[in-house]
Amino acid sequence: MITDNKQFTMYKIQSIALLATATMMVAACGNSNQKKTDGSDTATASTIERVRIEKLTNGTPGPEKKSFFLRITDEVKTDSSRIYTTKSIYNKDTVGAKIEVVDFIPAGIIDGQPSDDVGFTKGKIKITTLGTQSDNLVKALGELFQMPTTDGFTKEVVLPNVFSSNKVNVDLSKKTAYSFKLFLENKKAEPAELFFNVDTYKHSIEFSEKDPSFRAGFISALTGK
Repeated sequence: MITDNKQFTMYKIQSIALLATATMMVAACGNSNQKKTDGSDTATASTIERVRIEKLTNGTPGPEKKSFFLRITDEVKTDSSRIYTTKSIYNKDTVGAKIEVVDFIPAGIIDGQPSDDVGFTKGKIKITTLGTQSDNLVKALGELFQMPTTDGFTKEVVLPNVFSSNKVNVDLSKKTAYSFKLFLENKKAEPAELFFNVDTYKHSIEFSEKDPSFRAGFISALTGK
C-alpha cells in the first residue's frame, strides 16, 4: 500500500510538472503571436531594418524630369504622426532625410474634384536633416539637376504646404499608398512643386518633379539658402 502511495505521489508530481511545462509553452507561443499582432499596423523596427536600401534614382544628370526613392528604415509612432527615417544610395553615398507625416490628413479629392478648402494644409508633413546623409542628399540632387552646390541640408524644419491628392483621409496604420503635392517655399524662386508619395506597404517615400523649372527652388528649400 505504501508502495502504491509512493507511485501515486510520483505520478502526481510528474503530471504537475508536465502541466507546468505545457503552460509555459502556451504562454511562450502566446507572447510570440502577440509580438506579431502588435506590429500588424506597422512594420516593427527589426522588420524595417532588414529591408534593403535601394538606389535613389535610375535617372542620370540632365534636364529630364526625375523620380526619387527613399526606403523607410525606421519608424516611430507618436500620438498623432509617424516619424520615418528614410535612406537610399546615390553612387557610393547613403542619402536620406527624416520625414514626419501627421496621421488622418483630410482627403483633398471630394466627389472626384480637388477641394482647396480642405485639401490644403501646412505642417502636416515635416522634413528634417539626418546630418551627413541629408547633406549627401542635397549634393546628389545638385548633381542630378546639374546645379552643383556645397551647401548642406538646413538645420531648420522644412514645412511645405501640402495638398492631399487622396479620396480618403490618410490612415498610416493601413498598408497602402497615399499621394500628395508639396509646395516648398524658398529664397530663390516661387514655391517649388513636387509630387510626393508615402507607401506604408513598400515602406518607402517617393517623390518626383512636376517640372524641372522648380529645381533651383527645391534645392533652396532644402538648404535654406
